[in-house]
Amino acid sequence: MTGRGPSIVFLGFDPALADLVSPFVSEALAGLDLEDDLARLTLGGDDLPGDDAAWCRLGRLGRTGLGVEIFCSPQVFLRLRSATSTVFPGTPVWEHRPAPPADEVFSPADFSESRTRAFLHHHLLVARDLLRGELDPEAVPPAFGEAFTSAWDVVVDGRLERAGLPGYALTDRRGAFSRLFSAAGVLMPDHWGVFHSLWEGGLTTQGEVTEAIRLLPRL
Repeated sequence: MTGRGPSIVFLGFDPALADLVSPFVSEALAGLDLEDDLARLTLGGDDLPGDDAAWCRLGRLGRTGLGVEIFCSPQVFLRLRSATSTVFPGTPVWEHRPAPPADEVFSPADFSESRTRAFLHHHLLVARDLLRGELDPEAVPPAFGEAFTSAWDVVVDGRLERAGLPGYALTDRRGAFSRLFSAAGVLMPDHWGVFHSLWEGGLTTQGEVTEAIRLLPRL
């Protein structure tokens, strides 16, 4: 990549898929005002489940600036398989299907612009929060790790919607939130009140979100 913005590196991706994803990476970096914050962005293909799962790592590249690495399944950029009706609710880790064979041929017809935009904007906004000190995973009590992640996902996509940027839809986040906190698909009104506060911007800081989920034991 030349000119303004970080270099973009793809590891473990079919070159044809990387070529399709690359302009959407640039779009998300520009939309989130991250072009001048990073020296390099690495997207690494991994065998994580192909919904919206990813993990992010920050690092300093010597004297050249900051780098971000985001690892995910290449499936996050493809149309949902016919056997899967929606991204959410997510699949428990013990039910994850095996990763596609390494020699599976990628078809450009499988590429999904909408899923690509949602994934990149969501996870690059999380990366921006990490870079700017608005999110510190080490400060989350271990007992609340999964609950905090689900709640912060709601915060992130609510912010994206209010900014008019791509992200995961309200229905997607509501499904994931319900799966984590409900029993037999039922949530109490207080749970929904917190969910909508997360989505609508009533709870915005890490401290506010952590305190809210302390009051939301799983049913």
